[in-house]
Amino acid sequence: MRVTNTSGNSKLSYILKVDEEKCVNCHQCIAVCTTKFANDGSGDSVVINNDLCIGCGECIKACTHNARIPVDDFEEALYALNQKEKVIAIVAPAVAANFENKYLKINGWLKSLGVEALFDVSFGAELTVKSYIEHINNNKPKIVIAQPCPAIVTYIEIYKPELLPYLAPADSPMVHTMKMIRKYYPKYKNHKILVVSPCLAKKREFEDVGFADFNVTMRSMYNFFEQNHIDLNSFDDALFDNDPAERAVLFSTPGGLLSTAERDVKGIRSLTRKIEGPHTVYPYLDHLPQQITNGYAPLLIDCLNCENGCNGGTGTTSQEKSADKLEYLINERKKEMQKLYKSEEDNIKAVDNIQKTINKYWEKDLYTRAYTNKNHLYTDKIKTPNPQELELIYQSMHKYSDDDIYNCASCGYNSCEMMATAIHNSLNKPENCHHFLGHENEEKAIELKKSNDKLIQHKKELIEQSENLLASLEKIRNFIN
Repeated sequence: MRVTNTSGNSKLSYILKVDEEKCVNCHQCIAVCTTKFANDGSGDSVVINNDLCIGCGECIKACTHNARIPVDDFEEALYALNQKEKVIAIVAPAVAANFENKYLKINGWLKSLGVEALFDVSFGAELTVKSYIEHINNNKPKIVIAQPCPAIVTYIEIYKPELLPYLAPADSPMVHTMKMIRKYYPKYKNHKILVVSPCLAKKREFEDVGFADFNVTMRSMYNFFEQNHIDLNSFDDALFDNDPAERAVLFSTPGGLLSTAERDVKGIRSLTRKIEGPHTVYPYLDHLPQQITNGYAPLLIDCLNCENGCNGGTGTTSQEKSADKLEYLINERKKEMQKLYKSEEDNIKAVDNIQKTINKYWEKDLYTRAYTNKNHLYTDKIKTPNPQELELIYQSMHKYSDDDIYNCASCGYNSCEMMATAIHNSLNKPENCHHFLGHENEEKAIELKKSNDKLIQHKKELIEQSENLLASLEKIRNFIN
């Protein structure tokens, strides 16, 4: 099996690899790719141009040949635990949707491996909302783009750097949780951190901020349980070691940030755009700078890459599951968590209780996040052909007039110009163009017809020669007689 992690030297950590023996060069991965040029189709298989891949995960779903393989740190984490290294774990709220009614048994399994403490990222989400509200109240930003989704952050850093000033200057719930542990749980300040994650792209976020050691996806855990016949019911429930969240357990669900923020800021829903799904969110971001200029942009953009939010993230097995079921499981957990903050005294509200708990762990400037303009990863690699270059590329594709510009999308790029740009940057070849193949087949058919005509003519000549020979023989016979 020939497996490729990336094409060429990479500046970003790879989160996908390609089994080139399974790849049939069907271009489905290019067709669904948010950024197109993150794929290199110039060879016999389509490999990943890693520095242009945002980790949206669409190609994994689209590949029916199992040639796209997710990459996480599951094996490395198991090795560290087998070596008795000091490890704690933080667990994303999507766990409740992916391990139905067994998410506390996941904690029990982790404890059995030697994980010393477990922290619920949902409480980190409570801290995140606090950071957002402080930013809005104190800095009066024009808009705030939520940043829990690393695929969206990477997209903005590489492809839409003009939106960087609007990304929330606060960490994701996972990083809030890790910084909280380092600050307020000094017992674990030197422990390695294992993240039970629903997202492949989180690895890049952790490297950017310098936190977390192992991005362990729920998909890898599920596959491990299946392959090793592990029954989670054989493990005891294990509670988290940090204070519980209230409604921020909803963060893994589309609109979860908004629902949590609405608890503290009345009316914020009318100032918020909730948007998710790669076919929707990235075109939205492409047009956002103009909407900001025109004054049409909302105050808060609650955005996620995956259509089912983190519940159906790229590191889960729930991408094709019903949104109703996934959200039902999360909502059931929300009800349980809210009960923890209700008071027997009518004059004390649950909101007051959770805010007091949040304030114990929230500190100004502790959870700030900065971003890097990575647009050079695109501009250094992708050059737009000028009209003369474009014309030559079209000719190599047998496109000689406007009638030959089909924009048929068979190549996966949805336009002949995009395909030509890929060829210009050595990311594809004319042979993968439908029109090129049609033209080549047409020329072959013409050549075949010419060859066939020549054969027919040659046959006629042979018959004629044969008839002449027979006549000559007859004359000789008659002369002899």
